[in-house]
Amino acid sequence: MSLVLVADDEPAVLEVLSQVVEDLGHDVVKARDGEEALALARTRRPHLVVTDHMMPRLSGVELCRRLKRDPDLHGVPVILLSAVLPQGAPEADAFLHKPFEITDFEALIHKSLMDAPKGAAVGGGLPLGAWAARALQGPLDEARRQLRRLEAGASVDAAALEVLHAQLESMASVATELARQQGVEPSVVRSVPFGVRLPKGGVS
Repeated sequence: MSLVLVADDEPAVLEVLSQVVEDLGHDVVKARDGEEALALARTRRPHLVVTDHMMPRLSGVELCRRLKRDPDLHGVPVILLSAVLPQGAPEADAFLHKPFEITDFEALIHKSLMDAPKGAAVGGGLPLGAWAARALQGPLDEARRQLRRLEAGASVDAAALEVLHAQLESMASVATELARQQGVEPSVVRSVPFGVRLPKGGVS
């Protein structure tokens, strides 16, 4: 199962495209214009972006350019849909000219996800395991700071502190092992900020 970002300013088309993607077994996040799509791509880290070209605030082609310039998202494949661009755009990884058949759309979704770089596009371009290890380090560091504050207090349950300490060490071991499995040196694992669903036929 993959996460697919679908962007189109026409609500009916957005719903049809999203339903097709969901019927293929994938999760969908929807955007109604290019700016919203870019913001969602940065926060949700999709495995694939499907975007219309003619949209308010930011066109599909410009969205492609922004994604390719983003160091965290440049590896995410983009399917561009348009009725006005006969040959698509070089910034897009794939193109469908409107109107198109749903079967063609389904085949392109499948191909784009199969051809996407393995292990990319989640959490800043890191493989999933490395991203998980990196993300886990943030709360670990904060928990350690809180533990030191508790230890410095006057009236603290020593047994509770011992349990907390053991839990933190267990989490640290998981983070280190995840990093090593993905070829990331544990010493470079650092904290990262936490941020912040039709009938088949044709689409015109």
